[in-house]
Amino acid sequence: MGWSIYQELNRRGFNSFQYCQQPFGDGPTSSFRLLDLLNEVKLTRELLDEWPDAIINCAAVSSPDLVNQNPEGAAELNVNVARRLAEISSHLGARFIHISSDMVFEGREEPYRSTDMPKPISEYGNQKLDSEKKVLSAMDENVVVLRLTLINGNSPRANRSPHERIFESIQNDQPLTLFDDEYRQPCSADNVAAVVVELLERPNLNGLFHWAGSEVISRFELGRRILERFGFSENLVKRGFLKESFERVGRRPEKLTFELSPLLGKIKTKPETIDQQLEGLKVPDKLFRWYRENAENPSKYVLRV
Repeated sequence: MGWSIYQELNRRGFNSFQYCQQPFGDGPTSSFRLLDLLNEVKLTRELLDEWPDAIINCAAVSSPDLVNQNPEGAAELNVNVARRLAEISSHLGARFIHISSDMVFEGREEPYRSTDMPKPISEYGNQKLDSEKKVLSAMDENVVVLRLTLINGNSPRANRSPHERIFESIQNDQPLTLFDDEYRQPCSADNVAAVVVELLERPNLNGLFHWAGSEVISRFELGRRILERFGFSENLVKRGFLKESFERVGRRPEKLTFELSPLLGKIKTKPETIDQQLEGLKVPDKLFRWYRENAENPSKYVLRV
């Protein structure tokens, strides 16, 4: 997500600084500055030295499984860093945009509005809700908390997005099990980046907002559509059912969807369809030869130069 926002900022001519917690090595993010976000003294000194007009917080332990493995460590990044960044933003008079999650809700049939009462059912959801509260209590104005759902896109390391994880499972001959009763409203990282940068330019829009794509789909169906888009057999993902897997994966919201009209009516960016999102997905450069040799119909994807 941070990588897509960085690209959108560049495209629109913003002067920006990018930070990461750990080095990425060679690649598109090699120019990012290293900054220990957990060190409040260094974090504060760096941002006071730069005195930015705006701060966008994408930092998070975003895997519920990783959060469960180390809840205290995850909370340092998910909650305490978010709080501290909001406090610094308030001191600087900087606009602050904090990225949150649909996992603050338990799941239901009808779409959630930003005014609905959250009820997380996972530790990750609890931490994201706690971060929202601390951010909004630290700033009275010039702040946006943007809740997002499942993200499609092209990550710098080619290992985070749904299609990249499917490629990895095919390479390892370990088909993913995706749930056909777990529904989400996915959006693309590039589309979210456009929304975030537009919100930077709209200081009159403040508070809590929801953003997602225009369609609802099960994780299994999304996996099947990804395979079809890249010319792989649909048998390379397995259909599972969340209701039969609670003991293995824990409780998860079955259906998380958002009502978009409160923000949609105020900005120019529009939510994308599933087809639009799939069209923007790429085969990572390091996997292109493998893709050409293993896809049943590699003509489905044309390498973009």
